[in-house]
Amino acid sequence: MLYISKDAEIINTESNNLYYKNAIDIYEKWQNGKIEFSIKTSGSTGKPKVIVLDRKRIEASIELTKNKFNLNEGDLFFCCLNIENIAGLMMMLRAFYLNAEVLIVEPSSQPFEKLKNLAYLLTNNRGRNFFAFVPLQLQNLIQNEGDLAILKTAKAILVGGAAVNEKLKKEVQEEYLPVFETYGMTETISHIATKDFRKNEDFFRILKGVSIEINEQNCLKIKAKSTGNEWIQTNDVVELKNKSSFILKGRIDNIINSGGLKIQLEEIERKISQNFDFKNRFFCFGIPDEKLGQKLILIMESKENILEKSQLSAIFTKFEVPKEIYFIEKFFETSSAKLDKLKIIHEILGS
Repeated sequence: MLYISKDAEIINTESNNLYYKNAIDIYEKWQNGKIEFSIKTSGSTGKPKVIVLDRKRIEASIELTKNKFNLNEGDLFFCCLNIENIAGLMMMLRAFYLNAEVLIVEPSSQPFEKLKNLAYLLTNNRGRNFFAFVPLQLQNLIQNEGDLAILKTAKAILVGGAAVNEKLKKEVQEEYLPVFETYGMTETISHIATKDFRKNEDFFRILKGVSIEINEQNCLKIKAKSTGNEWIQTNDVVELKNKSSFILKGRIDNIINSGGLKIQLEEIERKISQNFDFKNRFFCFGIPDEKLGQKLILIMESKENILEKSQLSAIFTKFEVPKEIYFIEKFFETSSAKLDKLKIIHEILGS
């Protein structure tokens, strides 16, 4: 574990750990006024690429988050996301910019375990802790009574990087945790919109200072100081509710044409999540097929078969039912804890 106080006190419980040495290096570069930082995109559906972010855009992004959640130097930032990717890097840089405390632990599915006997740094800080997790981490933490007690000290909890299933949403709402699903990407320097689970919203609200539009394919365009006041074109299909909110439908490159029928993969995933009480992770994919052009398949993380196609027939038309269901014991992940879908597909199909 690595702790950096607002007074530049550094406590490193693993002095030879390269991950924490890298975090300290980033801290020192920020304090010394470094102007540019290089960061990798997630690589969840393609090859990762390196993007160079300038300090002014980073600071503009931090101001968006600061204003949304009323963050200040009295808060404590808990960083358990990979600092080589945008979400983890920004958790650290927000703390550095605001001169606040930050606790950094290596990414894992059980991030509070890394705290050991220093958990009091969070439990004694009720109402001032700022967390960010991927859904799998939050799902694991909310199941444990001790971890849930720490979550309840939060000022705000961000969750992103992957879709949040209905079961997790319900559990968050039952505990009335201040959880906000985020929307953003490396190019926008972290999130530009949030969804408040306590309000049971089905749409994202943009942060103050962000502008949005759609192109002719209904794909979202974003402009803010964090984008250098230039429009960023995304591949995300949305439905605009108004000038400040939108419903995310899915990626345009996740629309497959199966026998002449256009299928949005995320819509199929949403219906499955809403109708089945799965803790297991899963996703839909389109693979080449001689007759249909593309064939819809479902891949689930499970040691055993837990779903039959016949069970899906009750909630889908016959054209929307996945033609095959595959089960794999453990999903591959990228460095940012997103599903490495291409690697998973290769493992299953061998091509």
